Amino acid sequence: MQAPREDHWHAALRVVRYIKGTPGQGILLSADHDFQINGWCDSGYSSCPITRRSVTGYFVQLGESPISWKTKKQSTVSKSSAEAEYRAMAYLRDELLWIKNVLQSLGVSHAQPMRIHCDSKAAIHISSNPVFHERTKHIENDCHAVRDEIQSGNMSTHHVPSAHQLADIFTKPLGRRAYESFRGKLGILDLHAPT
Repeated sequence: MQAPREDHWHAALRVVRYIKGTPGQGILLSADHDFQINGWCDSGYSSCPITRRSVTGYFVQLGESPISWKTKKQSTVSKSSAEAEYRAMAYLRDELLWIKNVLQSLGVSHAQPMRIHCDSKAAIHISSNPVFHERTKHIENDCHAVRDEIQSGNMSTHHVPSAHQLADIFTKPLGRRAYESFRGKLGILDLHAPT
């Protein structure tokens, strides 16, 4: 914003063309699915070429309906891709707990564990194994709050292959086919398209 260049102008025009070409696109909030809260998290390890910080993305669904999503550069440099993924799980954990508190304040009870979908087996192993301490000393304590939620039964982790990871759209550049496929899985539909 302080020193815009021609590349920035071309990127802005591309966004405007995309928005102009999809006027009927919107999010469908479906009422005919279960009340399960699913969270999808991913990180792009050291994806910022200047700071080498990882980018985290998460996506939350209530049933099949998208209710929350975010992309954010991590505040510290991760020493491994497993740490970056585990940090993404910690960000998602905070969002899931906030959503559960909002539901409770609205008088809605949600007793089943919230699901965290992650494509990193190492991060899932760190979150479920309290004895993995010697190799994880470099990971900050705030990230280990994920482990506490899993042990209490409030959350559960599930491995998902990278090809089905819904949060990939927030952390990695995708080709047109992959982008359109993920966009459909996220619940984004074109209301003007013929059925």
